[in-house]
Amino acid sequence: MEIPRVTEIIAPWSDFSKIPEATLQYAADRGSRTHEYCARIARGEFVMSVDADCAPYVDSFRRWFDSQVLEVLLVEERLEDPGLGYTGQIDLLTQAKSDRLIWLVDLKTPVISYKQWSMQIAAYRHLVEKKGFLPERTGSLQLSPEGKTPKMKWYQDSAKDFNAFLSALNVHNYMKGE
Repeated sequence: MEIPRVTEIIAPWSDFSKIPEATLQYAADRGSRTHEYCARIARGEFVMSVDADCAPYVDSFRRWFDSQVLEVLLVEERLEDPGLGYTGQIDLLTQAKSDRLIWLVDLKTPVISYKQWSMQIAAYRHLVEKKGFLPERTGSLQLSPEGKTPKMKWYQDSAKDFNAFLSALNVHNYMKGE
């Protein structure tokens, strides 16, 4: 049996029915490519060129990364909790320059934020804690499509958000017959 991913578990609460399929596919592809560029930057790899449609998002990430990140602890790492039965790939775990705290950051390319992002980051936080890290701050970093400074959305109520995620996980497992 395949362990479900966090994004799969929270997917039923993401309504994209009013967005044309081709638009969704393009945005998903651009988001995946943008994540890959950002991961390479976070790993300290040289990025010679960036696809034109991803460039503003990558510029936005660089702007944030260069000003905020002291040290990278994890990048695009898949983690799992076999006991609870889920897996997730965290985008970035860093130590911040400003306060030297550990930040768990999820990169986002949509221009609007979604409520389920707080459940997603709480699920990731749990996975990171199982690996031995204790993030003091968790948030979604909305990269700018114009290359401007991205918006950071910090989440304060991790316990409430994680309980909501566990409810979604239970419903997911129930509906899958497990």
